[in-house]
Amino acid sequence: MLNSRLRDDSNIARVLIFNVDDGNFCIHLDWVEAVYQRSDTPLHSLKAAGGQYRRFLIHRGQPAWVLDLREAFGLDTLLGTTDRAAFAVVRAGSALLALEVDACTGVRDLDLSQKVPVPAALLRDGGFPVGHLIELDGHLHVLLEPSRIPSNALRDVLDPLLNEALAFRDRQEKLNAIAGELRRSPTLSGLKIYGRLSRRNGLPRTAAAVRTVVKAMENQPTINGSLSGNLASDTLLRDLAALASAQHTGELRFELPNADATLFFDCGRIADACTRGEWGRGALKEVLANREGTYRFAATDAPVRPQRIDDATLWVLVEAIEQLAEERRGKHLR
Repeated sequence: MLNSRLRDDSNIARVLIFNVDDGNFCIHLDWVEAVYQRSDTPLHSLKAAGGQYRRFLIHRGQPAWVLDLREAFGLDTLLGTTDRAAFAVVRAGSALLALEVDACTGVRDLDLSQKVPVPAALLRDGGFPVGHLIELDGHLHVLLEPSRIPSNALRDVLDPLLNEALAFRDRQEKLNAIAGELRRSPTLSGLKIYGRLSRRNGLPRTAAAVRTVVKAMENQPTINGSLSGNLASDTLLRDLAALASAQHTGELRFELPNADATLFFDCGRIADACTRGEWGRGALKEVLANREGTYRFAATDAPVRPQRIDDATLWVLVEAIEQLAEERRGKHLR
């Protein structure tokens, strides 16, 4: 026979408390995998059979479907949707759900022997309640049953997407691995693979930036001692690729409408950039954004010190071009 302490402990449930809109909810801690802040969590999406996009995040190598309780309980058509501050990743049977929450307020011990839960009025397929009502600190909470949060209809939408989400995860892992290689020693074949995987994983601006750099590599001229050009002729990227391939050390000096600028090369790598008092990647991005001006390369014996840019030239160009495209898109949306 259990002693009184063990019998009491068996009635204690540790629960995570969180808020959604004006509602108070909790879930048994055994089902909670993690809590992520929205600002720190990359989200991905896949197109379902009905044409809607389903979002998910990757938790410990597994896809977790983003779900707002408004949608799960059929209130989204009435109340609409909104962005929330965090995600509570919970296990619902064999699936992972990333529940959108406004705030997680802590973990509490719930004494079920003192507070008898009452079944919630909202029923799921088969007549099972989505959870039970309990009182904590004078406020009513819904103790959710994770496996009953998604309806059968929602599962019918999500289940066929699982293999696609796993394939997305595998491509993302390849992208991360290839990115590490491209930062150090980019190749034409490596960039092409990275561009294809980026396009398949819904990263069109990354794929476009890679295509731009690949085109510059394929059309780069042979440098015979000197190099100069005009930004209006759109030859800068191919000349930068040529300097990288030839592993030159020196300065690419620009005369721009509003300021002069310099890119510093160390054996073909853009080691630093300077314009209008700004240095590093920010200065490089400003140079690439210009469409007017001239440039000329001057070889030097020793590279510049200090060096604020560590990655290989072609990779730095991909990142800068992608950032410029993102900034232009943001300005257009405003």
